[in-house]
Amino acid sequence: MKKIVILICITIISAGCIGNKKEQMQISKTKEQIFHLPEIPSMLITPQKRAEYLAKHYWDHFPFTDTYYKSGIIEPIFADFIGVLPHTNYSTACSGIKTLMKKAEINVQLYSYLGELAEKYLYNSESPMHNEELYIPFLESIVKSPVIDNIHKSSYKQQLVMALKNRPGSMATNFIYTLVSGRSYALSALKSEYTLLFFNNPDCEDCLEIKNKIISSSVLTASQNKNKKITILSIYPDEELHIWKEHLSDYPSNWINGYDKKLNIRNKELYDLTKMPTLYLLDKEKHVLLKNTSIETLENYLEKI
Repeated sequence: MKKIVILICITIISAGCIGNKKEQMQISKTKEQIFHLPEIPSMLITPQKRAEYLAKHYWDHFPFTDTYYKSGIIEPIFADFIGVLPHTNYSTACSGIKTLMKKAEINVQLYSYLGELAEKYLYNSESPMHNEELYIPFLESIVKSPVIDNIHKSSYKQQLVMALKNRPGSMATNFIYTLVSGRSYALSALKSEYTLLFFNNPDCEDCLEIKNKIISSSVLTASQNKNKKITILSIYPDEELHIWKEHLSDYPSNWINGYDKKLNIRNKELYDLTKMPTLYLLDKEKHVLLKNTSIETLENYLEKI
């Protein structure tokens, strides 16, 4: 298990979590001075049992009253902890997270910083460790904590509301989309083994980039054209309809291209569109398989089915 933690830390360091080599050595030395991992009982032999123990006891020897909260030391320690959690079950991971946040309440500055790190690593869709399910117990802890005032809680409360919508395994929220012909259909009525929901805006640079990646993806092309497994439903959720119509020819003809005529998706916050574009993968019954996913994760998933 210690090997897993070391490998995770190397990954984070290479991603720029820590600066140059000299800084790495200084931080590593200081980190060892203030923190060490718990000793895992020898009777715990299986990787999952060892991961479960580490998730629950990772912070046993951490000095929560110290003032290292933004020194560059806490971040790699936190990143290693996050890296351990996928190796255990979700219940244990949640328990480990809530134990951490409860202990951190003794140091308000550290508590706030842990919230920032959780958002950076787990909520940011560009993070290689992005995992909204693991972010939820952080959010639940923060919104209930007596050490954070309501003003600072407000953004976390909104994130929690959206995180709890359309979670993997749940039924995707139904909505009505309208085609350029004027005909309207329900998402729930779409017949397809898999549906890729692509919420996007044609004059958004990131949306254009993701659209081109979808078009050039050999995995998605095979799933859509050869295997007939997936239907791509591109949805324009905004009100400037003329922009959408002007760019319709830019979308592949074998996609379903629709818009939200009544603007319910945004106004009623049916889906989390905080960042555009947004991708959801649904199964035949319209259960959510992947939420706010990336092209890379989507391709890996489709290659396995």
